[in-house]
Amino acid sequence: MPLAVVRTTASSLPRDFRLDDSMAMTPAARLSGATDVVVEARVSKSGSATPSPGDLQGKSAPVKPGAHDVLIVINDVVR
Repeated sequence: MPLAVVRTTASSLPRDFRLDDSMAMTPAARLSGATDVVVEARVSKSGSATPSPGDLQGKSAPVKPGAHDVLIVINDVVR
C-alpha cells in the first residue's frame, strides 16, 4: 500500500516533487516512519488511481525517506 501520493499529468513530466508526512495516505502510515521506500511513477491511460493493463510505470531503487534526486525511469507496461 502506498505511504504517500502525488498526482500530476503526463504533460508535466519530468517533475520535481517532495514526498513528506503531509501526503500520507493514513495518519498511522507516515513516510518518516519507514526505513526504506521505493518511489513509483505510473502513467494511467484512464486517469484512474488503480493500475490497469497498458499503463506505463517505473520504480526507483530502495531509498531512505528524505533522499534527494531520486531517479525514476518509466520503462515498464502494466500487464
